[in-house]
Amino acid sequence: MAISIAISNSIGARDNAPSGGFVWVNAEAEAYYNAVTVANGSDVDTVALYGQTLDDTKQAIDTRVTDLKASGVFTKLVRDYPFFGGTADTHAINGMNAATELLYFGSPTHTNLGLVTNGAGQYASMNNSLSSEVPSSSDWAIGLDTNSANSKIMMGSRDSTSIGAVIRYRLSTLIGYATNKAVRSAVAIPSITDSFVVLSQDGSTTAIIYSDGVQEAQHTLSSGAVPTTQPLFINAWNNSGGVIDAVSGSTKFSFVSSGLSSVEVGSLNTINNAFQTFLGR
Repeated sequence: MAISIAISNSIGARDNAPSGGFVWVNAEAEAYYNAVTVANGSDVDTVALYGQTLDDTKQAIDTRVTDLKASGVFTKLVRDYPFFGGTADTHAINGMNAATELLYFGSPTHTNLGLVTNGAGQYASMNNSLSSEVPSSSDWAIGLDTNSANSKIMMGSRDSTSIGAVIRYRLSTLIGYATNKAVRSAVAIPSITDSFVVLSQDGSTTAIIYSDGVQEAQHTLSSGAVPTTQPLFINAWNNSGGVIDAVSGSTKFSFVSSGLSSVEVGSLNTINNAFQTFLGR
């Protein structure tokens, strides 16, 4: 049965704004922006950062949530980091609960491009394990959108028993694995410099890795495997407390969710692309 998802193309348009100001449609989007404003100390200077008016930017944030809800992805998200606002404090806010839930190590830079790391030990930590975030051991997804300067894209963690959830791109190979490093997906991709990569186990024993909404590889896991108990890293991966494969580049978006289907991954890719295009990155 074919499933179609209607994705709005109205990011930046103020169709619902009466004369004199913008009106939020989604309470979750409004709560997120308000938390960003508090963290920033004032409204974000969206003209300086993104070349967009404040009202148009609020509309883009609101439309993003509208589209996430229409796609079915919103209710599955646990962590949502749009890396909006250009500062460490604004980038740390989880869009799902408007709370600060991200830690930084090595003093990464924060700009209009998002979270920027230098490949020499800078990274972000979600300060919690995948096993604590998701509903079951076979129902989870992680992902990030990175513009890499050192041909690496990294996210995830592995604990001392080698149980992990890791996205790794290096040496022209994209790897996704769960359960252990010997059971994994690997596909040769000559060059990734700017890509949205997702690793998802959608309530089955199969983990699938996607690049820009397209399935690249999959592998079968042991039934009942428990996701990693180590905190998830962004722009590096956590090897039982050790920092591995630090990334030089900027990450524009990262998330944790319940398992996403291939249709949902494609929808999330489209929604993310629209928002990033609006922000000029």
